[in-house]
Amino acid sequence: MRILKTGFFMLFLVLGTFPSAIAQTTSKTTFGGLKKMGTTSISSSSRASVSSISKSRVQPFPNLASARLTSVSKAMVLSAKTAPPLSVPTPKPNSVKNGGNSVGFAGLTTVDTANTNGFVVTPPDQGLCVGNGFVLEMINLSMAAYSKTGTQLASPTSIYSFFGADSSLDFLSDPRCYYDSRTQRWFASVTNVIDAVTNRSNLYLAVSQTSDPTQAFTVYSIDTTDDGLDGTPSDPGCPCFGDQPLLGADAFGIYLSTNEFGLFTNAFNGAQIYAISKADLVAGTPSTLVHIEGGPLAEGISYSVQPASSPDLSGEPSSGVEYFLSALDFFGTLDNRVAVWAMTNTSSLSQASPNVSLTNVVINSEVYGQPPLATQEVGPYPLGQSLGAPEETLNTDDDRMQQVVYASGHLWGSLTTIVSDGTNQNAGIAYFYVKPQVNGGTLKAKVQGQNYVSVTGASVMYPSVAATADGNAAIAYSLSGTSYFPSAAFSSVNPSHAASVNIVAAGQAPQDDFSGYAAFGGAGFARWGDYSWAVADGNSIWLAAEYIPGGIDSTVYFTNFGTFIYELN
Repeated sequence: MRILKTGFFMLFLVLGTFPSAIAQTTSKTTFGGLKKMGTTSISSSSRASVSSISKSRVQPFPNLASARLTSVSKAMVLSAKTAPPLSVPTPKPNSVKNGGNSVGFAGLTTVDTANTNGFVVTPPDQGLCVGNGFVLEMINLSMAAYSKTGTQLASPTSIYSFFGADSSLDFLSDPRCYYDSRTQRWFASVTNVIDAVTNRSNLYLAVSQTSDPTQAFTVYSIDTTDDGLDGTPSDPGCPCFGDQPLLGADAFGIYLSTNEFGLFTNAFNGAQIYAISKADLVAGTPSTLVHIEGGPLAEGISYSVQPASSPDLSGEPSSGVEYFLSALDFFGTLDNRVAVWAMTNTSSLSQASPNVSLTNVVINSEVYGQPPLATQEVGPYPLGQSLGAPEETLNTDDDRMQQVVYASGHLWGSLTTIVSDGTNQNAGIAYFYVKPQVNGGTLKAKVQGQNYVSVTGASVMYPSVAATADGNAAIAYSLSGTSYFPSAAFSSVNPSHAASVNIVAAGQAPQDDFSGYAAFGGAGFARWGDYSWAVADGNSIWLAAEYIPGGIDSTVYFTNFGTFIYELN
């Protein structure tokens, strides 16, 4: 999540080195309890009328790229030992095709968000989980369940209603979901930036009570204010909130990771990782929450530490290990390293005093860096034209690590990066295939495959990678350029090669979104979700991404986004 809002900046500590490999153990660990909030279901919420739309929201929060550049002073940069200069990657562009081996259906749109909440939200921020014959989609700020053929099983639901929050007092954002094949339970999370009554922030975590996502969920709350009250640690600059919560799992635990920012200050305290016993959540009896701060990392401070999920939870040590990946571009330029993380002894999470440990190692990778804005094909954009504004470009955000999957003993991860096609610089995708290993508490890791996805004269952005248990993998993303309206697409990938760019839902018009127009405080470039999503279900890979469908009147809804859900066999 990220709102276009001043006053939230990221601070980084320069430690003076740019090592090619460094191992580290983090030590600040606290224990607390989960607060059980009650039960809910998708079908329990009501729908608002389109005529009740009275406001629009740009979903939060801090732009990591600009925050890095703002917060790292010239003196700090000059005092660091810099590595040799890096060059913008120039991969061979991928060819573009239509369709590929996929079938799919239209998902939630801005109309659903307006109808379920009574106000307009942008961008959608895609969540997707699949299993037991169901497809569950979550976006800002609506959710819906489907059959695998695309039949909607219940009317779209407000995420506020689902989590029992009040849209006039709370600020929810960044929904995620996960289906656990072993327990046959569904997990859904969202952040609450601030409750206007209590001035506290929290994460909501909902756990299904059956294998059917249209039935009851139990909702829990995790206090993320970290001001020393209500059992939280006392962190600098807090009260704080957990930006863009990330969701993962291993055989023993459910893991949430956030970036901690001050609610009323410029504080940034890095990644915060929360671990909870999966068995206890499923049983409805969770008692212990483990909270570990990611802390310093290389010459900066950890951010967007993505927990892995797994298609079948195989290959893990019997004591339990949860792996994570994160990027290290602290200065908003270029980098050629990624960080691999391991939380060990996760089997102890069900104990009253879990004995887990978090370590990381920094390893060399291909070059990646801050992506540029994406262009759009020229077309009608009635909202912007009514304001006398030029057609928008799209904000591709930054090069933080996106979704991570652990399959066949390897980690798959990807991110948006700057690339060059020899003439122009565009947004592309860098992906990584990493072999992690923990022996005697020591973490080692190595990149065993990596490559890029790019298109001549166009941008691909917001990747999400999924892999089956036997290692087949694909990446979902959006495509936009001077010859393409924003479209949903994918590439099948192996550790060293990405196949063609396959357009599965071709955009029908430019994005026409209030967030990019000066009349709404924009600067000519519009928000385009923070992430897409992809997940394996047996031998199939399911993907979801944002695109621009036809038939949405942006002069009514102030934006015109849609999502598309597609399956690869």
